[in-house]
Parts: sequence; C-alpha cells; structure tokens
Amino acid sequence: MHRASVKLALSLVALLSTSCDSCRTSGRTAAKEDLQLVPKETDIIMMVNLARARGTALWQRVLEARDSNVDAKRDYEDFAKKCALDPLRQIDSVFVALPQGSAESHDFVLILRGAFDENKLVECAKEQAKKQGSEVIATDYTDKKLYNDTKQGQAYATFLDKKTVALGSLDWVKKVVDLSANKAAASAKDNEGLATLMKRTKTGAAMWGAGLVPPSVRDQLASNPQLSAAGSMKTVSGSVEVASGLDAALDIDLGSDNDAKELVAKITAQLLDARKQPQVLMMGLVPLFDGIKIEQKAAAFHLTLKFTQPQVDDLINRFKGLLKGLAGGGAPSGLPEIAK
Repeated sequence: MHRASVKLALSLVALLSTSCDSCRTSGRTAAKEDLQLVPKETDIIMMVNLARARGTALWQRVLEARDSNVDAKRDYEDFAKKCALDPLRQIDSVFVALPQGSAESHDFVLILRGAFDENKLVECAKEQAKKQGSEVIATDYTDKKLYNDTKQGQAYATFLDKKTVALGSLDWVKKVVDLSANKAAASAKDNEGLATLMKRTKTGAAMWGAGLVPPSVRDQLASNPQLSAAGSMKTVSGSVEVASGLDAALDIDLGSDNDAKELVAKITAQLLDARKQPQVLMMGLVPLFDGIKIEQKAAAFHLTLKFTQPQVDDLINRFKGLLKGLAGGGAPSGLPEIAK
C-alpha cells in the first residue's frame, strides 16, 4: 500500500472513528457482509471491532491517554464539536482488504461501519484540506460520489449508506460500489481459500486477520536462516481479544509437518533467549513469557498468548515508567528494584 494512501486512510479512520446499536456494524455479521463487498482478488483481510473493545479496561486506557494532555483534550473536543463528530464513538468496525501484490498495485480498501453524516464529514474534510493547501473534490460514479484529496491523490472515499464508508484505491472503491449495488459477479466470498480461513478465525474478537501468503514473502522468509522453515507457509490467521486482559492466537499453515516442527523449535529457542535479555530482566517481564504457548499441529504452527488484566495493567505501567524515565534523562523509577 502506498505510504500516502496509508496516511490518508489513517486520517479518515481518525476522523470517522456512536456505540454499536446493531450487530450489523461490527462482529461476525459485519465481517461476512464486508467480505461480500470487497473484490474477489482480495487475499489478505483484517478487522478491528471497535464496538467490542469499548468498555474494556484497555479502551479506558486509550481514553485516559487522550485526556492526559490538557491541550490535546481541548483540541479533540473542539474538533468533535466543530465537525459534529466524536471520533472515538462513531466507528464500530474497520475492515481492511488487500491483494497479494498491493505493494506494486497500491490497491486496497477499508470498509468502515458506524453512523456517518456524509454532508458534515465532507465539509469538515474540505476545510481541513484547505488549511493544508489541498482540496477535496468529488467525482460521480454510478449513483455515488467519490471523494479525493488532490494533494494525496492515491485514495478515494465514498459513502455506501449512512452506516457504511469505503476508502481505498480508485479501482477497488469502484468495485466495492458495484458489489454493493449487485452489479459485479464475484466478491471475496467467492475466494474459497480466504473464506475457509475466515471460518476458522474468531471474527467476533476485537481484532483479527487472515491471509494467503504471497510467494514474495515466502522467498524472503526462506532466505532468513532463523525463519527458513517458514518459507513454506501457505496461510496465516489470528485474533486478539481484549475483553478481559489479552487473549491472542496465531495459526500458520506450512508445507509439511517437518517445517512446522522446525519453526516451533526455532521460535521456542528465541523466546528462551529473550527471557535472558538484560532489558527483559530489568523490567521484570520474565513472568509474562509464561503466558506464551507454542505447539505443532500436523503441518500447522499454533501460538497462543494469554495475559490477565492485572498483567496487562502492570505491563502498561512499566512501559510508562520507562518512557517517563527516558524523557527525564535518567533511569525509570522502580527498575533497579525490579532487576534485583
């Protein structure tokens, strides 16, 4: 994905990011519908279910971080009032779809679900663009308006309805518009490999992803002595849940049982080495490694990671202490005692 496109995509996510009043805008239902909205050429999908994350301890941390700086909080509130939009409440889910060759083609699309006011958001975007010496223009495609920032160029946005926004490369946004109007024959739901991966992935989790591994990635892994066994990987899928602590899973399908066994051995060795690193010992992070489990299942590599909420809170506090110590030019408070 082109860097400028990524920047614009993240900017719109920040701009558009109300609580979920319907399961159709987040979770498994939205995921199935999103899969039917994106092109058949899609090989990699990811989703962030913001509606599920809201109300969790981790989400509260996000709000605290936003409000910790008085100036930043004031700017945020001014923006929300001016644009009639609270960014942290008006996106329920973000679905990302990419083809294997996105680095070369720059094709991608994001499906954002929530509650959107097209007129107000477009006017707000135009005003922000003007301040940056740019312009937001609209072009017609069938019965939809495609919006584009002339300074960015690579990404286009359209409102499919009051609850759905698509943002991405011009070609892929047009395909999404066609699929939403049943004017296209096939979508990613017809990609059997991807649909199978999605079925075994926890699509109701706060974050999840699945994809068919491109040959270029396999070649890069095969050339790495530490990860050569991963050179035969075919698919990757995983999820992250934050309802209570942190619960993550990663599954990798490889070319053979031996490759899976070798990858498990190498990753296990790397984790054992990491436990002995001075930085890990200093920050008292060794116990967290006990929450990581790795195993082989035939030709598959399987990893699970489970941290309780107190462990997550402790980890965040330790990193905050580290950053505070570094900012002050000294050792982080409490770390010498932890090291002992």
